[in-house]
Parts: sequence; structure tokens; C-alpha cells
Amino acid sequence: MKKFAIIIILTMVLLTLLPVSVLVNAEQEIVTGAIDELDFDDYMGLISEIAETEEYPHFLTEYTKRYEEYQELNPDIPFDIVIAYVNVNIDLGHYEDIEPVSDPDKITVLVNKNFSLPADWEPDDFVDIGAGHLMREKAAEAFIKMREAMREANLNLNVVITYRSYARQRGHFSNAVARAGRRSAEAGFARAGHSEHQTGLAVDVLHKAHDGGLMVHMGFENSRQFNWMVENAHEFGFILRYPNGYRNYSGFIYEPWHWRYVGIPVATAMVNEEISLYEEFYGRYLAQGVQDKVNAYIKEQQELAEAAEAAAIAEAKAEAEAAAAAAEAEELAAQAEAELDRIAAEFLAAARKAAEEKIAESNTGILEMPSGNRHFLEGIAALGIIIIIVVLFLVRNKGR
Repeated sequence: MKKFAIIIILTMVLLTLLPVSVLVNAEQEIVTGAIDELDFDDYMGLISEIAETEEYPHFLTEYTKRYEEYQELNPDIPFDIVIAYVNVNIDLGHYEDIEPVSDPDKITVLVNKNFSLPADWEPDDFVDIGAGHLMREKAAEAFIKMREAMREANLNLNVVITYRSYARQRGHFSNAVARAGRRSAEAGFARAGHSEHQTGLAVDVLHKAHDGGLMVHMGFENSRQFNWMVENAHEFGFILRYPNGYRNYSGFIYEPWHWRYVGIPVATAMVNEEISLYEEFYGRYLAQGVQDKVNAYIKEQQELAEAAEAAAIAEAKAEAEAAAAAAEAEELAAQAEAELDRIAAEFLAAARKAAEEKIAESNTGILEMPSGNRHFLEGIAALGIIIIIVVLFLVRNKGR
């Protein structure tokens, strides 16, 4: 019985601790892993959890004053978007406070007029998508699938430019300045280190052949190809990088031909949340400060889980000890009861034996009496029996 109770307690402990262990392990993977296509949904789920207790989960305390100042300058922008823009330094102005990109290899890397790539950095996983156009492997595979899907819809898509090195971008920008002037060039062209083409994740496309010159008046936005991409490109991980009406925030004019691979989860989330500008999405969810906040939340949840696990272990241990003590007490009580039964049985047996011996002695004494005395006692006994019978008869009649 004791062993059975212990088995039950241990089983309850395991069932109690298993979910806690799974929770801790699952969250630990998010802490140590990159935010990519494998765990992005889990990451977004954690931000949703934070949003249950905070109105603006991407609000970073250290930027409070900058939020207030940027809101004053832009009263028509909703405060949640103000937060996102400040988180990616849009409030500091373009090319005014440049930060180096910390991890150029990330699929979700943000490169613009506030964040720059190193001059000596280039991808190491190039794939040729045709005609010598190079893209990073994941982006290339996704683009090839998207182009095949467009062909099935009888739509042809021409690639104009993909990867462009730091050196080539520097020359490209210089040529644009020479042709259109610096102000116009900076609206449509990036300085070296600030171009998405250096990431190997961007592609410029058109619905017809192009000589590689300026693309402002090519009419791609009115094409069937463009409309198809607006509706479907996110399913392959691509976003329209410089949408119409966001020049003040992106730093670039509307470029319907420029598409950027960010991965299916991010592209789909932007569509679902109706976010057009990647800077806004990045400031809401992917900025380093937001990631740090999510990691702090995960650490807090882990500590709570560990505390709950320790409490569960302590409670289970106490219950096991109590069960063991109860089982031991029950066993001792059973032993005591058995001992009392044994003593009682021995006492009754001894008493019975003594009584039988006493009766035997009494019977022997009677038999040894003189016959006269024995007859006298027998007469007395007979008289007593008669009296008892008479009394019983009277009592019976009285009851009637």
C-alpha cells in the first residue's frame, strides 16, 4: 500500500512539471535564436502577450523625450506610428545620425539613409537568377518561384538589377548626381552603403525590356505585372519597399519597380496588419530595442516558470512526505491492531482454559459429595427450575 501511494505521488509530480519544462525550453529557443522564418510567429505572439498589459508594446522608455518631440512636429501621425519611426531614427533626419548595421546577414536587415552596410561586406550565398543577376539564396529561390507563378498567369517579368556592390553603388550614385543633381539623385538613389541592392535581397523589375538607366517614367505601376505583385508578392516573401506617399519617412521617392525579400512571415504580417512601409514594421517589431524588450519579457516569464516549477517540486515533495508519513502511520496502526488482536486472543484463550479447569474442579467436587448432600442439591436445583418456569408463565400472561 505504501509503495502504491508513492507511485501515485511521483506520477502527479511528473505530470505537473512537464508543461512547465516545455514552456521554459520553448521560450529559451526564442531567446537564443534569431528572429527568422522559423520562430517569427512565436516572437510576434510574445509581443501580443506584452500588448495585453501595455498599450504600446514597442514603446522604449529611453526614447520618451524623442517620441514627444517628434509627435509635436508631426501631430497628424498616430502615436503608435511615431514610436515606430523614432525607433528607427527617422526623427533624426536622413544621413544625419547614421548607425552601422549590426548584422548584415539577417534576412530582415534594415538598410536605409539611417542605417548603413560596411564597405567590405557582401553576401556569401549568391544564386544567379538569370542573365548574371545575383541574389542571396533564399531570396533567389523565392523570386524564381514567384516569376514562375506569374508566367502561369501569362505575365512576363524582366529583371533590371539585383545585387550591386558598395563600389558599384558609389559609382551609380555619382552618375545620378551628375545627370540629375544631388538633391534629385538623393531622392531616388542611395549613397554607397545605404542601398538595399548591396544586401542581395532587393530586385528592380519591369514589365518590358530596359537599358538600365533611370526608371522613373517606365509606367510599371500601371501594368498587370505590378497589380499581380501587389496582390501576391507577400506569399513569396517580397514587399514593395518604397510605396507611394512615404518619401518623408523612407527618404526615397515612390519606386513601384523596387521589391525587397524579407521572408514570408514578415511580408504576410505587413499585409495582415496593413503596414505599407518597412520602416514602420521594423520599428514596431524588429528594432533592437524592441527585441531587447521581448527578451526581457521572456526572461521574466522564465523566472516565473522556474519559481512555479520550484514551488511545484516543493509542494509535490511535501505531499509525497505527507503521503509516506500517512502510509507509515497506517501501517503502524495496522500492526498495533494486529498485536492487540493477538493479545486479546491469547487472553481469551487463557481465560477459557482457566474457566474450564475451574468447572472441572467444581464438577469433581460435586461428584465426590456424599449421596445425601448430592440429592439435596439436586432437589434445590429442580425447585429453582420450577420457580423460573412459573415466573415466565406469569410474565407471559401479564403481557397478554
